[in-house]
Amino acid sequence: MTIGIYEGGRAALLPLFLLADESDSQIESYYRLGTVLAAYDGTSVVGLAHLVDDEGYVELVSLAVSPQSQRQGIGTRLIEAAADYCRANNFNRLIVGTGAWENENIVFYLNRGFQIFNVNRGFFTPEKGYADGRCDQVQLEMSV
Repeated sequence: MTIGIYEGGRAALLPLFLLADESDSQIESYYRLGTVLAAYDGTSVVGLAHLVDDEGYVELVSLAVSPQSQRQGIGTRLIEAAADYCRANNFNRLIVGTGAWENENIVFYLNRGFQIFNVNRGFFTPEKGYADGRCDQVQLEMSV
């Protein structure tokens, strides 16, 4: 498995984006932005880390690994590659947001060096394409 900057058409990655975000309208609003790091198994993309530079930090907008390739360390390697991207581009902070109900995601990020720094109340709404009853976003950060 190798990781590199994805140069192809982003529409081909939409199935992976949908693993990371349930809102079609939100994905449509951001998937063309920033840099995508892709995990390749041969020529097939099996995972992605979608990064968007902001003032003073990089946001990990999406992290996804295809179901058949999960639990093999690919997500961890993508986070390591995202941290390398930050250092190479003179950023010292990597942030990510996930649903407050997504306990496995929160633990995954905590186990890889992220710390919770904020909770956005009411972030995920039906108007943005998210299910009722799921509304708060947990934001985590990592110093790189």
